[in-house]
Amino acid sequence: MTNPIPERVVNYNIYDETDKLVGVSAEVTLPNFEAMTETVSGAGIAGEFESALPGHFGSQTIEIPFRVLMDNSFSLMKNSGRSLVLRAAQQSYDVAAGKSERRPLKITLKYQPKGLNLGTLGVGAMTESTNTLEVLYIKVEENNNTMLEYDKLNFVFVVDGEDLLADIRNMI
Repeated sequence: MTNPIPERVVNYNIYDETDKLVGVSAEVTLPNFEAMTETVSGAGIAGEFESALPGHFGSQTIEIPFRVLMDNSFSLMKNSGRSLVLRAAQQSYDVAAGKSERRPLKITLKYQPKGLNLGTLGVGAMTESTNTLEVLYIKVEENNNTMLEYDKLNFVFVVDGEDLLADIRNMI
């Protein structure tokens, strides 16, 4: 693909570490990477700025809504330390070739259960139950290339093939 225009996620599924389909979800809210910061100010500085701590981020959560309340909603509440895998097909339009191309996206997560919203009951309606999970590890692979790997508990933060915490890990 020489001149791709990213378009959309065609579709995706959620699996546990045994490749068992977890359930059908309309839309998953992925974690936010917001750096932990400290305000720096003082002599010789004209004002102040927020200094980011390399590879350190605030609490990260993922929300998985399910159309109806089911056993997997409860299973996710007790499966601390286990993995979830989101597998997606992404589509881009290749301007040079004049056609749509698809490539795989894989997001692997290790988590601790944080919450379960049971949703609502209504005649002919979805419950819209939601599991909230605290993310301890995430790896994002596109087309079998690791774009991001973040392991909070093992002090690893790899971005585009470079471990940004390797030097600090060696110092401590």
